[in-house]
Amino acid sequence: MTIERLRGIDAAFLYLETPSQHMHVTATMLFEPAPLHLPGGAAPDAAMVAAVMADRLAHRLAADPSFRRRLAAAPLAMTHPAWVDAADFDVDDHVRLVTLPVPGSREQLREEVGRIAQVPLDRRRPLWELTAIAGVEGGLVAVVLKVHHAMVDGVSGVELFARLFVDACLQEPKGAPPVAVPSPFALVASAGVAALTLPGRVYRTVTRTLGVLGPAVRAALGSVAAPAPTLPFSAPRTALNRALTAERRVAFGRVPLADIKEVKTAFAVTVNDVVLGACALALGEYLREKGEDPQQPLVASVPVSEHGADDAAAPNRVSVMFVGLPVHLREAGEVLCFVHAGAAGAKRLHGALGRAMLAEWAELAPPAILTAAAGLYSRWQLADRLPPPHSVVISNVPGPPFTLTTEEARLVAAYPIGPVLEGAGINISVLSYVDTVHVGLVTCPRTVPDPAELARGIERAVAAMLDAARRLGTAPEAARA
Repeated sequence: MTIERLRGIDAAFLYLETPSQHMHVTATMLFEPAPLHLPGGAAPDAAMVAAVMADRLAHRLAADPSFRRRLAAAPLAMTHPAWVDAADFDVDDHVRLVTLPVPGSREQLREEVGRIAQVPLDRRRPLWELTAIAGVEGGLVAVVLKVHHAMVDGVSGVELFARLFVDACLQEPKGAPPVAVPSPFALVASAGVAALTLPGRVYRTVTRTLGVLGPAVRAALGSVAAPAPTLPFSAPRTALNRALTAERRVAFGRVPLADIKEVKTAFAVTVNDVVLGACALALGEYLREKGEDPQQPLVASVPVSEHGADDAAAPNRVSVMFVGLPVHLREAGEVLCFVHAGAAGAKRLHGALGRAMLAEWAELAPPAILTAAAGLYSRWQLADRLPPPHSVVISNVPGPPFTLTTEEARLVAAYPIGPVLEGAGINISVLSYVDTVHVGLVTCPRTVPDPAELARGIERAVAAMLDAARRLGTAPEAARA
């Protein structure tokens, strides 16, 4: 029997999970329902519309075999867990319906999504959950999809997100064929084989690492022409760097995609530079309002997609770069120049290390040791005492440039929410959809009590950068359209 064992990078998201560090990703989708016609001409209420949408979307997810699988742990945590069929799978176990009290404001929606985000997924079942929320102001319905990071990263999550709106996925589900539950003997035998091959895998990974060490050190040291990139553990300690509790708060922001493209063109930077610059301006403003005035850059962990033509179906193909956020600067142009140079340095270091380095080392991670270490770090609140590895996680993924619809509704907004990590109590996730950039923020209230302040700050920062771009007088008219 073939046992489909998790890759190391996927399994790492399981090992890092603790009662206060939840490793799922969440998407909050807002729909404008189309008129539904019931027998006798009766008009359906909002809860009925939400129930119909939840049922359709959940069954589309369940059409993918990977969404009907659960985890099977290796004996004595000798190696990574395996995916096996959930014999008792029932799609209704993964669907919840909620109705907001009148008036169904965006503040009430944020509170409800925060409650959803702070509850870890049940590992005895397939690792996903869908909640439909009726009664959102403006006649909207919200659908909150929560999936464990062991199953998706940013790019594969967007692909999953798009497949929810494609009828063909019902007839041609993606994913591998069903995997039967292996016997205890098969699990032991498979784990034993993995353990026997470990020395060879360690040797190959160490050899490859030593081979790139020289170029990586040279990239990290920098030069006169190319300054040294930002490194982990170089972040100043701020209010953002605290141990987590299990509680979560969320906020949503949105800015026109055309504005970001105009800034990009005027300053000759990238879209990701503009996103990072806006976050730097917003975080600097936020910290100063809270009585802090850091005089050195914060450190942003920026996930980097490593998906290629040969591995597009893999759940997680991701590595990370570290980019400095100049919160000590206040002028938009200076911030963008700083971020652009820093991102270039991060790319040089990332290129020197190689795209597979993180995945190769994750493959060797001892499950029991990594799980115990994550638990101790969280339980002993070491993030309050040890140097912070970074300040904030910021991810930016391009989404569909066209409108998505179902039979019942049209998608009008989609806000991504990633996991909050110990020692950096905020995650900022960005997704473009049609002509709008949607920003999802999730925080631990011990570090950022109200992330809506930061969401508004990011919107103001983009407006400030746009104003600076137009003052330059170099942005092409086509970019302003």
